[in-house]
Amino acid sequence: MIKERLKLQQPVAYQTLKHALINDKMAHAYIFSGPSKAIKKEAAYLLAQSLLCEQEGFACEQCSTCQRVLRHEYADMIYLDGTTTSIKKDDIVKLQKAFQKTVLEKHGKKIYIIDQAENATVEALNSLLKFLEEPTSDMIAILLVDQLDRLLPTIVSRCQIIPFKAMNRTQCFEMVKNEVDIFDAYMLSNILKQPELVIEVSETQDYQHAKFVMKGMIDRYIKSVDDALVFVQLEGFNAKEKKYGKQAFQYFVDMLYIFFKDCMQGNSIDDTWYQTKVSEMKLEKHMYLHILQTLMYAKDKVLFSVNLQLLIDQMFYEMKEVRL
Repeated sequence: MIKERLKLQQPVAYQTLKHALINDKMAHAYIFSGPSKAIKKEAAYLLAQSLLCEQEGFACEQCSTCQRVLRHEYADMIYLDGTTTSIKKDDIVKLQKAFQKTVLEKHGKKIYIIDQAENATVEALNSLLKFLEEPTSDMIAILLVDQLDRLLPTIVSRCQIIPFKAMNRTQCFEMVKNEVDIFDAYMLSNILKQPELVIEVSETQDYQHAKFVMKGMIDRYIKSVDDALVFVQLEGFNAKEKKYGKQAFQYFVDMLYIFFKDCMQGNSIDDTWYQTKVSEMKLEKHMYLHILQTLMYAKDKVLFSVNLQLLIDQMFYEMKEVRL
């Protein structure tokens, strides 16, 4: 249920919308502002459903009206998609003309959602401003934006802003720990911080290979840095095969960073292998700091056009230095 996800991921937005719905104090226009990965679109559909559903407060999300909203089959709701192409003036003009007509549905409300409203031409934004300046009691606007500063200040001033924040790793982990392996849930929640992406990425070959290499490398690094390097070169990122490239290497480095940071801080998870290796890795704090700096450098470098094998060699040379 979207309302449960909204409550967990975006408590401020949840409480603000819940209060407005229960007390019948809806604004005529809203801006859902925040990171692209936040559940702004889902929340917009939930608000639209809640304005039309027979259930008090948030919508039931299951009745025919709620389902029609999701399928874009509700006659008095219009969705404009600015995620792939810019919104033009003609799009806003068509919206205005459509909403000048008498409502077709029994609920008597007209709702429009504009996704990535900032991705609109100046002409479109000016037309939208005129539309917002003359609101009617039966009309609700919901604008979804990633970058609020790209909207006209005059548009922003006519809307109630609902802030959406990026999900933190703890929230993400709580949502996926029962959906995927606990190790994968922990690592990918730290890396991605998005439940849907965690589940999706956990099944990819790049991630699964990176996990295999990371565990094999740690098993060997505790005893011999040289053995760890040989393993990564041959089994991890073989120069001849080139089956796994930068994406897998990035996951590999990210997981190493999380592991060594946990070793330094004494953190662990409910995973036998992880608990064992954290307890076996006994280094001084300054050694961990040096390793973390080395991994951050490798992560930055891989974004550019670099020789992966040379980067791996350099990374292990630095990691070997702390053990001497």
